[in-house]
Amino acid sequence: MKWWNRHWYQAGLVSAAIALVVLIVNWGSFSILARVGLINFIGIMIHQFEEYGFPGGAPYFMNKYMRGGNERFPLNQLSAMLVNVIIGYICYLLPVFFPNVMWLGMTTILFGCVFQVVLHLGVFATKYHRIYNPGLGAVLFIHVPCGIFYIWFAVSNQLMTGRDWLFTIIYLLGMIAFTALVGQILFSSKDSKYPFDKKEVEAGERFAKMMGL
Repeated sequence: MKWWNRHWYQAGLVSAAIALVVLIVNWGSFSILARVGLINFIGIMIHQFEEYGFPGGAPYFMNKYMRGGNERFPLNQLSAMLVNVIIGYICYLLPVFFPNVMWLGMTTILFGCVFQVVLHLGVFATKYHRIYNPGLGAVLFIHVPCGIFYIWFAVSNQLMTGRDWLFTIIYLLGMIAFTALVGQILFSSKDSKYPFDKKEVEAGERFAKMMGL
């Protein structure tokens, strides 16, 4: 468990590589929606590694400079792992296996190309007057293109019903609430036994230096 808490985002790169091979090998047999879903899954794995691995530092930066916390509060290794693994491997893989359930795919699409854009390009970039922050690369170069294509394809082919849009909104709000609840409340403790590793903290300090803090 300790190893997984520390290296889940590195393991995510392996998952992304496997997914890429599966996508290439099965390109002709996968539907368009399944292809986009799998690319989106690869994107979230890369996004998570960009935040936590290389260049990394985003979680500790948010703890210290946005919430006044430290390496164990409010976010810690356990809560970060739970949020990202559950969302990454469940929410982002469901649209691959059930591509015709439109609200499953549309929710993760909007989570990536709207919520993440607001967070990384809006909140972080505006607050600290720097365009780049860890995680933004995957958002702009994978999630946003996937989102534009998916929305265009779904709307132009009239694949989204009113019920799909309703379920999308409910599911999206649920994902955001889950992220906040697990990451910032349920497993958040100033005495957490799962502080971020020294290298993760150092990455956060480099990030802060880059931000001019």
